[in-house]
Amino acid sequence: MVGSTALNVPAKIPRIAVYLAEEVKSDLELLANAKHRSLSQMAAIIIEQRLKELKAEGKLTEPSEL
Repeated sequence: MVGSTALNVPAKIPRIAVYLAEEVKSDLELLANAKHRSLSQMAAIIIEQRLKELKAEGKLTEPSEL
């Protein structure tokens, strides 16, 4: 497949910048290396998992339409 990644994510997806404390970045790098992921892939995975958990707990909902 041309243009796809291991996670089957489109090549052009929205990007954000995140500023982390050095210790947090170091821990994220350790985890990313252990999981054979890039730093940005690992951060995305963690964010996606946590958001999924929050939705399942009912703590993150779509804004109601007016």
